[in-house]
Amino acid sequence: MIQKTFKHILLADDDLDDCDFFSDVFLENFPDIKLSVSNNGAVLMNLLEGPLKPEADLIFLDLNMPVLSGPECLQKIRTSLQLNKHIVVIFTTSSSPFDIQSMYALGANYYITKPADYNHLSKLISKAMDVVSQTGIQQPAFENFLIKI
Repeated sequence: MIQKTFKHILLADDDLDDCDFFSDVFLENFPDIKLSVSNNGAVLMNLLEGPLKPEADLIFLDLNMPVLSGPECLQKIRTSLQLNKHIVVIFTTSSSPFDIQSMYALGANYYITKPADYNHLSKLISKAMDVVSQTGIQQPAFENFLIKI
């Protein structure tokens, strides 16, 4: 088993309340891991492609963002020789089978539907971190793509 350790996580999400909840969960459960937040896809891609290129162990990516959407970011990440090894977990309100299948086809590693409840969010993020630490960059079979509690 792989057991990856995390040092730096990126969150790309335009919903400020969701970012606050996510940050609170991280501070509470993973205080030793750096979390960087981008509020739109263009900022995320500028960060990833910029001169400082942060060593991100994992990217949580919302689907619906201004300027550059989650699917557009994912496509750029997966077609870039420099970025295609990043682990990407889709983090969205959409539970649409079409979105889930589309993100799998584009190469996302996992998919999480955002819960409204803080405790559920905490459990989902912890489960995602645990699953990713064991599987690494490898995309799972489709039946294991959607992370649920």
